[in-house]
Amino acid sequence: MSVDLRPTESGTQQLLSQLIHSAVVNPAGDRLGRVQDVIVRLGDSGYPKVSGLKVRLGGRDVFVPEQMLARLEPGRVQLHGQTLDVRRFERRPGEVLLREDVLDRRLIHVAAGRLVHANDLVLADLPDGWHLVAVDPSPRSLVQRFLPGQHRQVPPPEILLDWSDIQPFVGHVPTAGLLMPLGPFKRLHPAQIADLVEGASHEQGEEIIEAVEADPELTADVFEELEPEHQVEFLESRTDTEAAQLLARMAPDDAADLLNELDQERRAPVLELMPQAESQKLRGLLKHHPSTAGGMMSPDFVAAQRGTTLADALERVRTAEDVPSTLLGSIFVTEADGRLIGTLGIADVIRGEPSKCVDELPQVVAGGVPLDADLEDVALHMTDFNLVAVGVTDAEDRLIGAISVDDLLESLVPAEWRRRAEASTSD
Repeated sequence: MSVDLRPTESGTQQLLSQLIHSAVVNPAGDRLGRVQDVIVRLGDSGYPKVSGLKVRLGGRDVFVPEQMLARLEPGRVQLHGQTLDVRRFERRPGEVLLREDVLDRRLIHVAAGRLVHANDLVLADLPDGWHLVAVDPSPRSLVQRFLPGQHRQVPPPEILLDWSDIQPFVGHVPTAGLLMPLGPFKRLHPAQIADLVEGASHEQGEEIIEAVEADPELTADVFEELEPEHQVEFLESRTDTEAAQLLARMAPDDAADLLNELDQERRAPVLELMPQAESQKLRGLLKHHPSTAGGMMSPDFVAAQRGTTLADALERVRTAEDVPSTLLGSIFVTEADGRLIGTLGIADVIRGEPSKCVDELPQVVAGGVPLDADLEDVALHMTDFNLVAVGVTDAEDRLIGAISVDDLLESLVPAEWRRRAEASTSD
């Protein structure tokens, strides 16, 4: 279902701020009370339906079901019936109060991957009842709400954000049965989710991560994108077992960097809880200083010995499950004993004759960088030969790791440049 957000003159759209404190009257026009809040139930998608109003009546708050709402307009809500259930209002599981829980709070604009402020909310009268359909994030609406004598109209659609593109935070809602769903985050890149986490409060960031944890692989990808201080911040609240499971799914070089950020007394227990293969990779990387080639490299890469056909080399790329995508653009050619011959770009492999051998192509770039090479040496080597990845060799020139241009840039870019301003600021 889609909703036309264009303003109308028929009263089929209303601003939440104009309904709050409106008089509630019976069919005869007699005043019964005042609107305190509008109640909805959130779903995974679409436009939440209004289930009723919270109304102040005779010194107590009562519930008015949506079936009794005859007309909603600024300053006045007319009911169908003559009588109300005067039992004290009690929030039911799954209910969200728009004024208390959503208005003036930050929300996630999933379509843009950024945080916005709910400076007002738009309700629309649809065939099956009133629904929450849009958010007004404009600062002007916030100012106008607090100016006396202002009768605001629903803003034009170019200012509004469609609610179907919005995910609210629900961790603060005092009712059972509400969890932030994973679904909306599937539409975002892990870097965008990381930006949201970093731009939110700790509690909100924790809520995002808890939603993402329903997909362990996505969780690992998000942690790889977080800045070190945020990685540590959210890893500290997890048990050693949970930390080990997360690190095992991360790229080894990123996991090693994160382990280096943990307190010394926690590293060994976490390593012991990891699967042996992943633990061994990390132990090997932790031996090297983070600013050297050995500290930056990934132990997972695609290599082909001299004599391997291009067809077989391509099949290795296709079936390489543990190799980071940033390293799948290069094949490292080695001797039978593991000594590095050079680097071959995947484009040259694709263009070549499938029956040819990898070491026969003239595009092979000879050599790599040693374990103790610093950032400048690595950068110069990759720049000189226009490489997107470079092999790292031990003292016997055997290939033991690889560095992608992505890893290099991450090490070279100043920390203050890494803030993604658009995603971590609010409208």
